[in-house]
Amino acid sequence: MHTRSSNSELVEPLLEPECTLNQRRRRRNRRVPFNQKNNPPKNPRIVYPPILNINHFRHFIVTLENLYPVDDEPMWVADHVVALTPASAITISETANEFAIKGNHLTLVKGNQFDGRTKTDPHKHIHEFLRICDMFKYKDTENEAVRLRMFPLSLTGDAKTWLEELNEGTIETWDELRTAFISRFFPPALFDRLLREIRAFSQHENESLTDAWLRLKEMLQNCHGHNLSKGNIIKIFYLGLSKITQEVLNAAAGGIFLY
Repeated sequence: MHTRSSNSELVEPLLEPECTLNQRRRRRNRRVPFNQKNNPPKNPRIVYPPILNINHFRHFIVTLENLYPVDDEPMWVADHVVALTPASAITISETANEFAIKGNHLTLVKGNQFDGRTKTDPHKHIHEFLRICDMFKYKDTENEAVRLRMFPLSLTGDAKTWLEELNEGTIETWDELRTAFISRFFPPALFDRLLREIRAFSQHENESLTDAWLRLKEMLQNCHGHNLSKGNIIKIFYLGLSKITQEVLNAAAGGIFLY
């Protein structure tokens, strides 16, 4: 009968196996797997650096004090120049300043402010502004002085920015202010575009004869100074209608409508 033989040496049993196992687990956990080297944990342990000692920088601070002596003046006094507040572009005579704006007048003007957007009409704004100003009288003060004083309050947004950026003293009369305002917000390019749209007028699908006529009238009102005669307007309107609508007009006229 053969007996099992072993060349390995006998190992003494561990006195505290549980403690030894925990130590081995801790050492194993310290090893970072390869697939986690580029994927740090979501909540990494934060290690705060030691507090810096100001003594290490004392030589640097002394050097700065010698190069740039410290004075008692604030930093902005020497480096920053305070610009003058720009004056208004509108010049009003001193005698015209002797009146107080009425509260109702101010409320109506601010309720009809012009912002300078593309679809806003500067001509309509001027018309409404003059209508409001004509409702109020200021004793011996001329209407022109009132208009010059009140008009900036009727502007907001881009329009207000435009007026504030004008050079000082460039406007002295209401006519100059109105001309500058219309030239800025109703330029020739806008006029040409509106006139082209009128000449290219056409009736929309399922649009009634009355609605088409009202739409053309609105286009004419928005294109101030178009100088189109009534004959040209009727011709543009008739040629822009659909064939069926033209036949209705011809039947109502007892012949060709344009004739």
